[in-house]
Amino acid sequence: MRKMGIALALLVLVCGVAICVGNYALTPSQVLQALGHTQTPAGMVVALRVVRLVAVVLVGAGLSMAGATYQAVFANGLASPNVLGVATGASVGAAFAILCGWPLWAVEGCAFISGLATVSLTLTLSRLLPQKQTLNLVLAGMIAGGLATSCLGLIKYIADPQDQLQSIVFWELGSFAKVDQTALTVIAPVLSLAGGFLLAARWRLNALTLDDDAIVALGLSPRANRNAMVVAATLLTAASVCLCGEVGWVGLVVPHLARSFVGSDNRRVLPLTAVIGATVLLTADTFARSVSVNDIPLSIITGFIGVPVLIVILLRRQPLGL
Repeated sequence: MRKMGIALALLVLVCGVAICVGNYALTPSQVLQALGHTQTPAGMVVALRVVRLVAVVLVGAGLSMAGATYQAVFANGLASPNVLGVATGASVGAAFAILCGWPLWAVEGCAFISGLATVSLTLTLSRLLPQKQTLNLVLAGMIAGGLATSCLGLIKYIADPQDQLQSIVFWELGSFAKVDQTALTVIAPVLSLAGGFLLAARWRLNALTLDDDAIVALGLSPRANRNAMVVAATLLTAASVCLCGEVGWVGLVVPHLARSFVGSDNRRVLPLTAVIGATVLLTADTFARSVSVNDIPLSIITGFIGVPVLIVILLRRQPLGL
């Protein structure tokens, strides 16, 4: 509880900094005065930053919980939305919907369907590989992700370079620059419901680390529970892709950070993972929009953060299996 309280306090602090800093800097007193006064320049800036802040927090928490869920269900510490190809697969669906000129809800639906299809392909390939090794899932994810990348390249080749191509490239780079109230209103309920389901059912992740006979003895269906967790994690990934595009490393590294603080009990890991993920991504997004006139793509910043953290985990010889 103490570590969770510290993590929440840090998130609140980062939220306050995120609202104040940027190309149009504000003091805390100016922020308080601007609340509810959207007609003033300061009020407009605060309103835009609050919408963006909520989006970043939801996506950061969602991607982190999705990664922790994949790692627990597949008993593989290397599993994540990006490693399994889910994020790229969801981008293919989103890009196809953009190419067709469909509305946001259709973009989200296509992203979810293609993301679920990609993770299904990954699981099928991992079972077909002759040698049953821990890295089979990673290798299968690379294959599925490579196929999704080729499909995405084909869509980009067909897309109109003046309009559609720019939107598709936006998904690949990852950015919250185009998030608005309308998009948040559509996507936020999906992220909240899927994330809330995982938090409410997180005790089942502990059971799913057992063998099937032990799970049945607990009165649970192994296949039904695994499928439910995978679908919820994929829905989180797809909704995140719809809102900001692909953001790498968060779903892979943040769960390991949480486990280094509270151990492997998923009842404690998942909530802390959500808070740390939200804090990390909000910090990265605040930096991305503050150091330059144009937003720096988020995947660049999260890569610079995630790579050294993963190296430290490996150097400490912490096993990536669960």
